Amino acid sequence: MTDGDLIGLFLVYAYVGTMVMVASKWQFLKRTRLHRKFIHVMIGNIVLFWWIFETDWVMSLLAAAPFVPLLILFSKEGSRGDVPKSKLEREVKNSVLAEASVDGHKLGLVYYAISWTLLAYFSFDDLMLASIGIVCMAYGDGMGGLIGKRYGRRKIHKDKSIEGTLSVFIFATLACFFVIAYYGFLSSEGYYASPIIDLPTMILVSISIAAYVAVVELYTPGEYDNLIIPLTSVIILKFLGV
Repeated sequence: MTDGDLIGLFLVYAYVGTMVMVASKWQFLKRTRLHRKFIHVMIGNIVLFWWIFETDWVMSLLAAAPFVPLLILFSKEGSRGDVPKSKLEREVKNSVLAEASVDGHKLGLVYYAISWTLLAYFSFDDLMLASIGIVCMAYGDGMGGLIGKRYGRRKIHKDKSIEGTLSVFIFATLACFFVIAYYGFLSSEGYYASPIIDLPTMILVSISIAAYVAVVELYTPGEYDNLIIPLTSVIILKFLGV
């Protein structure tokens, strides 16, 4: 394990802990039941510093994978109908992560963590593509769901609206463009080896993958989009040679 791995682990756990604490303390989020979406979106920002890791298994198995069983526990405790007997069980059941699991799809956050784990390991050599998959899920799916539920009026497929689907497309496009530009900057400054993509290609890739994400989010049932969107987006980009 290298110094970069240790710094990366510290940043991941410090950032996640901070976001969970903000979600639990910010009364506006609790009052409006937006704490789950807040966590969903903000955790996506880890792509801004996960390039610091120098070892694939450290980033995957130590920084991402531990959240899978942890979130399964919170999901299970949050959905139980009986009154917990121990103080620890009550604290877990009343935690913001347990509430977030109940408010949204039961295993949504679990699948989110699984996507992080798989991409961290299998796309370690090209974190720009992995980051595109993550931000499409975090910002595209996250903001689309938020705007769709609050402002969606014209339904086009089950409970999905034009407003929500358009928001997925817009936010995924912006997030993809930013990630490509950001990793191009890191490469130009010598921080991380990543291909520098010209502006027309950046725009084309961002719009194309965002359109795909919007369609997938529209037709994918329940929490499965947290797996399908990031993983298939990266596979498509690899196939296209981005």
